[in-house]
Amino acid sequence: MKITHTSLIASLLFSSALFADENYKLKEISIVDKTNKTMQDIAYEQMNEPTVPTASSTLSTETFTQKDIEEIKPKNVYEILNNAQSVNISQMGRKHPYTISFRGSSSGVGSSAFGIILDGALLSDNSAMRILEVLPPETIQSLQIVRDSTALSLAPIQSFANPNGSTLQGFIVIKTKQPTQNGGGMKLSYETFNTKKGNAYYGGKSGDLYYMAAVNGIDTEGKDGFNMANEGGSAFLKTGLAKDDFNIELNVFYSRYFQEIQTNNSPLSGAYDVYWKYEPFENRLVSLSMAKNWSQNQITNITLSHAKASWDHDQDTTGDTDSYFVGTQKNDSIDIKHTMKLSDTILKVGGQAIWYDAPNGELFYEGRERKEQIYGAFVQAEHFISDKLVIDEAIRIDKKHTDKLYEIYAPSMEVNKKIKMGLLQLTTIDDQWSKAAVNMALGALYKLDDNNSLSAKFAYSTYSPVDGSTNSEGGSLEDEEQFKYEIGFENVLGNLTSKMNIFYYDIRNLKFAEYGVSLDNPVTFYQEDQKRWGTEISFDGRIDNFSYLLNYAFVKTNYKDEEIPNHLVSAKLGYTYENITSNVLVKYVSNYESNFLVKDGSYHEVGDFTTLDASIDYHHKLYSHDATVSVYGKNITDQEYSTKVGWENVGSIFGVSYAINF
Repeated sequence: MKITHTSLIASLLFSSALFADENYKLKEISIVDKTNKTMQDIAYEQMNEPTVPTASSTLSTETFTQKDIEEIKPKNVYEILNNAQSVNISQMGRKHPYTISFRGSSSGVGSSAFGIILDGALLSDNSAMRILEVLPPETIQSLQIVRDSTALSLAPIQSFANPNGSTLQGFIVIKTKQPTQNGGGMKLSYETFNTKKGNAYYGGKSGDLYYMAAVNGIDTEGKDGFNMANEGGSAFLKTGLAKDDFNIELNVFYSRYFQEIQTNNSPLSGAYDVYWKYEPFENRLVSLSMAKNWSQNQITNITLSHAKASWDHDQDTTGDTDSYFVGTQKNDSIDIKHTMKLSDTILKVGGQAIWYDAPNGELFYEGRERKEQIYGAFVQAEHFISDKLVIDEAIRIDKKHTDKLYEIYAPSMEVNKKIKMGLLQLTTIDDQWSKAAVNMALGALYKLDDNNSLSAKFAYSTYSPVDGSTNSEGGSLEDEEQFKYEIGFENVLGNLTSKMNIFYYDIRNLKFAEYGVSLDNPVTFYQEDQKRWGTEISFDGRIDNFSYLLNYAFVKTNYKDEEIPNHLVSAKLGYTYENITSNVLVKYVSNYESNFLVKDGSYHEVGDFTTLDASIDYHHKLYSHDATVSVYGKNITDQEYSTKVGWENVGSIFGVSYAINF
C-alpha cells in the first residue's frame, strides 16, 4: 500500500475545506447521544478537551467515573482496568508486575496494548507501568479507555521503550481530581496480611486559582511465603489558573517504596524461588498543561511532561550473594494541538515528541543502554454533516530515532513451543532512523433516532522496525501492517443502555517477543501474520434502587490463540437503601496457556477462574461532616488462580475502611 505523505495530508485538508463555510453552524444541531448531550455539547468537548476521542469512537469508549472507582475498591489502576470490557490483566512478580492484554493482544511482558496519558502527559510503556502501579486511585477523577486506534490525535500509535513496539490498540486516559471548592478528606483502611493504608487530601479554589495536595501511604507484610511486603508512600500536588481565555495547570507526583517482588511458586518456572526486593523504588512525574483560547473558534493546547524512575534492585535477598541492579529511566514529552472550527467541521492539527532514556538498561536489557525518541504529527477533521451523521478522518505520521539499542536473535530458536538459547547473537543499533510509521483512519457515527446509534470505523497503520533489527532467522524484520475494521450499535431504552461492537483486525508481519528460560537471557524476535476478531456486548442500567452492569467479550485469533482467554465476563450489581450502598462484582476469565520463563519450553494452562468481590458502605454524618465506613472483600471465594505460570493470586482479601470529608 503505497501512498505519499503529501497526498494524504492534502486529501484530508481538501475534504475539510469541502464542508467549510463562513458561519459556524454546529449550534443549530440538536442530536442527543446516550448521555443526553447535544451535538453542541459534543462540539464543545472536541474544542476544549485535548484528549477526547472522536465522536465515532463513542460506542467503543468506556469511562470509569470517581463513583465507579470507589465501588470497585481498587488497590491500584490495574484493578480498575481489570473490570473493563475485553481487558485481561496478567499478574506476575518480576520487574513488570502487570501486563495488559486487549482484544487478543499478546500477554507477553513488554507487549503494549494501550498508550497511557496521565493529565495530558504522554508516558512511555515502562514509565507508565511503574506509575500506574502506585498512583492512588483516590486521586483519580476519571479513567477512560479509548478502544480505538482511529483516535490519532491523542498520541503516537507506535509504542516504544519495550521489546515489542507494535502499533497500539488504543489509549488509557487518566484525569486526576480538580477541586471546585475548599475542602479535604481522609481515609484509613486495614486489610488482610496486616495491611495498613492511609490517604489524605486538601484542595481549594480562590478566584481563578485552584490547588490540591494529597498523600498516600501503605505498610503490609504480604502473604506468608509470597515475598510481597511493601512499605512506602506517595505525594501528589496540583495547582492551576483557570481564566476565560487562558488555562494553566501544574501536576507533580512522587512515590517511594521499599517493596518485595512476588516470588514464583512453581518448579516449572525459571523464576522459581527467586526472592527479590526494591530498596527503594522511586517515581517522579511533572506535567505542565496550558490552553489558550484565541477566539471562540481557535484554541491551542500545550502539555510538557517529565517522568523519571530510579531503583536499587536487590536480586538476592537470601543473603547468599551481593547482587544489585541499580537503574534509572527518563521519559520527557511535549504535546501541541491546535483546534479550529470551520463551519460544521472541527479541525485538529498538532504533534508530539517523546524522549526515552534508560542508561543502565531496563527489564530484559539490564546493563544495556536503551535510548530512543519518537516525533509525530497529525491532522484530524470531524464533519457534523447533519442532525444524524458525523464523519471523521485523520492521518498521523511518526518517526522513530534510536540512539542506542541492543536486540537479540537466536537462529536455533523453535518458535511456538520451545526455545533453544544456543548460538545467541547480539545486534547493536546506533544512531538509526526507522522509516515513517503511517496511520490513517476513517470513522462515522449515525443516529437512527434518539435511542439508536450506529458507528463504523476503519484504520490502517504501517510500522517499520529500526534498521538493523533482526528476526529469529538472523534476517531483517519486515514492515508491519495493520488493517482494522469495526462496527458498533447502541440502544438506549429508558434506564437501560445496550452496546455491541464487532471488530476484525488483519495484521501482517506482527512482531512477537519470546523470552528465554534463564532470567539472564534477553528477548528474541520473530514475525508472523495474525488475524483477530471478536464481539463486545454490554448492558448498563438501573431498576429502582438496583443498578447493574454486564460485560461480555469474545475474542479469537488464528495465531497464538492459546495465549489469550477467548471469553471474558464481568458483572456488577449495586443496591442502595437509604444511606447504605452495596456492590457485588464478578469476573470470569476462560482458560488460556502460558510459557513465560518455563523450563521445559511448553505451554501450561492458566486462567479458567471466577472471582467474586463484595462491599457494603454506610454513609453518615460525623460532627456535621460526611463520612463513610466500608466493609469489603476481594476474591472472597479464595481462588488461587494464575495468569502466568507460577505466580499465584494471593487468594481472598478482606478489609475495612473509614473515610471522612471536611
